Amino acid sequence: MSKLIQARAVLASAAAGAALAGALAMAGSASAALHFRLMHHASHGHGRHSLSTTVYNWPMFRAAPAHYGVSPETAISTATAPSLTARWAAKLGSTSFTSPAVATIGSPGRALVFAGADSHLSAYPASGGAPAWTYKLASGVVETSPAVFAGVVYFGSTSGTLYAVNASTGALMCTFSAGGPILASPAVINAPDGSGPVVYDGTIPGNGAPGAEWAVYGPGNKHGGCTADWEFTAFAVSPGGTWSPPALGSDAKGVPLLVFGSKDPDDSVYALNASTGALVWRYRTSTAQYSDVGAPPTISPPGRNGFADGVVYVTGKDKVVYALDLTTGGLIWKHTLAAGSHGDLSGTALVNNRVYLGSDTGVYALSASTGALIWHVLSADTFYASPAVTGPAGQQVLLIGDDNTSDLYALSLATGASRWTQHLASGFWASPAVSQGAFYVAGLDGVLRSYAPVFLASRPG
Repeated sequence: MSKLIQARAVLASAAAGAALAGALAMAGSASAALHFRLMHHASHGHGRHSLSTTVYNWPMFRAAPAHYGVSPETAISTATAPSLTARWAAKLGSTSFTSPAVATIGSPGRALVFAGADSHLSAYPASGGAPAWTYKLASGVVETSPAVFAGVVYFGSTSGTLYAVNASTGALMCTFSAGGPILASPAVINAPDGSGPVVYDGTIPGNGAPGAEWAVYGPGNKHGGCTADWEFTAFAVSPGGTWSPPALGSDAKGVPLLVFGSKDPDDSVYALNASTGALVWRYRTSTAQYSDVGAPPTISPPGRNGFADGVVYVTGKDKVVYALDLTTGGLIWKHTLAAGSHGDLSGTALVNNRVYLGSDTGVYALSASTGALIWHVLSADTFYASPAVTGPAGQQVLLIGDDNTSDLYALSLATGASRWTQHLASGFWASPAVSQGAFYVAGLDGVLRSYAPVFLASRPG
């Protein structure tokens, strides 16, 4: 088990001992888009402005099953980021590792922000205020990010239970016992067989159970809610398991793939047939101690950037970013990051022909085709969180929080230059979510915060 995961495993012990590629990339987002027009007085010499923007959901970790980490929203940009201001804050618990999900629920739609801490998960109005509901676990701690799909919120616990809760009311719909602690954030899609929702998530060994990757039917699936589709335990090196949030895509043959990293000492990237759970390929990143792959993979579909087979981008604790052939698992390129003392957990954001990621030695932009360094900033800062990207073309920003200096940043995607910084008293492991013209992030202090450009921050909810 890795050094970084030990701290999280202590919590577990103390508490209870994307065809898929393209369509999945925006699943649950574009279909729920809402339009609004905002009028504001600019304070920087441009007079009266009319800003037209479209609001998208951010319904699960990294925004979508392929883990691009990109929102099409345009409210936050290099032009507006300097005016980002705190909109509201809510105390989740003593600490939080969960990246929020944001989704519009019901008709007429109500935008809710879902986040967990300690032994509960809560839904807050995106405009602020008291929680719409809070669900308290019978045992264990919530360390996974929630996933919202078809009116249901899915999340796991360190006690090994996967929960399905009504997104509007917080009422429990069903549970599934996965055995080992669930530290990976779930991905949810319509099952490849068309039967209804299916949830993918993984466990580490514990609670008397081995580590595994699971496919579980969600409520509304014709096979029965909270029942197992398949279980994968055939890790090459024992004890096996995963706390890497799984990503979904389709390879060049049209096979739906589930891709995730494995824990130490297996230290590998796996691709399984998402329909059957059968192993398609495995790539071992390292044989060194504490070199597991806990970061979430990002899947680029076949044909993008000239790669006919598609690409998996993922970072290992060995301080290397890997680009792997999605169809075969073969190495395309690798880029060694600057040496650090902890190891890396950040997922990558894929925008055009670049990938962006955090590291314990700063924030990087690499060529998605070759792995060549584009820019590297904030080398003295430690980033375990994954970046979120938003803004109009040519004005996009990268949002991310750091762990050791407790700062939130909005960086120019083009250059890495800082456009906004917010210093706080506690750092971040959770990643930002972008929706409703704002971004939301939970800190290690257990506080969920919302930030928006000044003209949105002052707008009534």
